[in-house]
Amino acid sequence: MGGHVAEYLFQQGEISKATFRKGAHLKVLDQNGVQVIEADLLDHHSMHEAVEGCDVVYSMASPMPGEDEDFEKVNTEGAMSLLEVAQEMKVKTVVHLGTLDVHGTGEVDQASGLSPSEGYQKGKASAERVFLEFAKRSTEPRVLIVRAAKAIGSGEPSVVVPVLRMIEDGKVVLPESGGMSWTHPKDIGQAMLKASASTLPTGTALLVKSFDATPREVADGLVKAVGGEARFRAPGLLAKSPLSEYAAQQLRSCVRLAAQPSWKDLGYSPEYDLARTAQEIAQWYRKEPWVTERNGR
Repeated sequence: MGGHVAEYLFQQGEISKATFRKGAHLKVLDQNGVQVIEADLLDHHSMHEAVEGCDVVYSMASPMPGEDEDFEKVNTEGAMSLLEVAQEMKVKTVVHLGTLDVHGTGEVDQASGLSPSEGYQKGKASAERVFLEFAKRSTEPRVLIVRAAKAIGSGEPSVVVPVLRMIEDGKVVLPESGGMSWTHPKDIGQAMLKASASTLPTGTALLVKSFDATPREVADGLVKAVGGEARFRAPGLLAKSPLSEYAAQQLRSCVRLAAQPSWKDLGYSPEYDLARTAQEIAQWYRKEPWVTERNGR
């Protein structure tokens, strides 16, 4: 997600440098003239170097539970550290990438009272609380949050790669699910960029999506785009899905985002529908066939 959004912001002429955790350096940005800085949200010194000279900071950092022993620290102390450094360095706006996962499951609107239940959901919710509480205490920097529906695009590991593997095997096993909202990373980048250029007050949270579709419709779109053939099955004793339990839970929850009145004022207009997203994934898949190998690269 971070790589896609950073690349989009660079292509729009918005960013000149990007910060990554150790081991997450993306060569595509370095090759295109973006200054890549390795930094740690928990290290004030390295964050000063990363933020120096910036008017806007786009925040996308969040490890997965079990991936980083400092998961909770990054989502709480790390978020506060970033805000404190941004304030010290006179940054004007911080745009934080959140997720609809902070709501848990179900129909989502601005007044949703749903509660997160999984580790990743709780971590993202904790980070958002840090940003929103800071916005209540201080108007500088201005803090905006973009909450995106389930991400889908080339490289997405929780649904796209497993579905491509299943297409190769000729059998797609997905949990039964209704329609849900999906967001392409470049549409997320557009929303974050437009938010930073807006006059929205600090503490504003924006909900964005690209399109609505059932997981079956998404998988069917991928089958057609890659030129494959596959039978669709529901999970059972003789049909197991390679989806992680968390990904399956996301699909079963059918989180659907209602269109937001703020989109018009923001100028947000998603460019990716299901067909364009499937074609983009198919093009990437043809160039990077190794991504579906079971034993890694």
